[in-house]
Amino acid sequence: MSSYSPMPLYLMLGLLTACALFASVFFVALRRVRHRYEFRLRQLAERERVATGLHDTLLQSMQGMILRFQGVSHRLPQGSPERATIEAILDQADEVLAEGRHQILALRMPVVYGDNLSQALAAVGQSLEESFNTPFRMIVTARPVAVDGDRSEEIYGIAREALYNAFQHAQAGHIELELVYGCEFLTLYVRDDGRGMADAPAAGGAGYRGLAGMRERAERMGGNIEVLSLPERGTEVILKVPGELVYQAPSRGRWRRLSAWLARTEVGD
Repeated sequence: MSSYSPMPLYLMLGLLTACALFASVFFVALRRVRHRYEFRLRQLAERERVATGLHDTLLQSMQGMILRFQGVSHRLPQGSPERATIEAILDQADEVLAEGRHQILALRMPVVYGDNLSQALAAVGQSLEESFNTPFRMIVTARPVAVDGDRSEEIYGIAREALYNAFQHAQAGHIELELVYGCEFLTLYVRDDGRGMADAPAAGGAGYRGLAGMRERAERMGGNIEVLSLPERGTEVILKVPGELVYQAPSRGRWRRLSAWLARTEVGD
C-alpha cells in the first residue's frame, strides 16, 4: 500500500502566495528600470537638442563675427594700437569659442555601453575632425569585448578629453585613437604628431587641460594614465585598465547588464 499523501492545502497556498509575491516584486522592479531608462533617453535627447542648437546658432554666429573682425583688423595699419587691441580681443574670442566647443562636446554624451564603446569613440573623433579640420583615424585592435557600463562611460570621458586636447592644442597634422582589447588589459592610445609638450608628464603640460580629472577617472577604474610627449614630435596619452576590472562576464545577459546600469542611474542625474 502506497504511503504517498498529497501536499497539505496550507503549504500549497503558502507556495502560491510566495510565488505571487516574488512575481509582484519582480514586475515592480522591472517597471522602475523601464521608467528610468525612458527618462534617461529623454534626458539625453534634450541634451542633444540643446547642444545642436548652441552649435548651429551661437557658435556659428560667433565664428562669423570673428571673421568679420579679422577682416577689419587686416585693413588697419600694421602695428597700430587699434589693430593690436582688436587682435587681443580676437584671441580672447577664440578661447571662448574653443571652450564653447568643449562644453557642447560634453553635452553630447551618448549612452555608452559595453558593445558600442568603439562606435562612440569613433563618433566623437569624427565630430572633432569636422570642427577642427584635422584628419582623424580610429583603430580597433583585437576583437571587441563588452565593457561594463560604468567603466565604458569613464573610458569615454577620458578619451574625449584627450582627443579634445589633441585637436585644440597640438597643432597636429594627424590624430589617431587606438583601442586595444587585450586579454589582460584594455588599453587606449590617443596620438598626435603635433608640437608636443616638454612638461606634459610632470605638470600636465601648458594648455593640456583636464589631466588631473582624467587620472582620477582612471584610478576609479583601477587603471592608470601615462603621457608621453616630445617637442615637435607629438604627444601620446595611454590609458591602461586591467581587463578583469572592465570586461563584462560572458555569462551575464544583456538585459541584466542594462538593468544593473540603469538601477545605478539616479533620476535626477
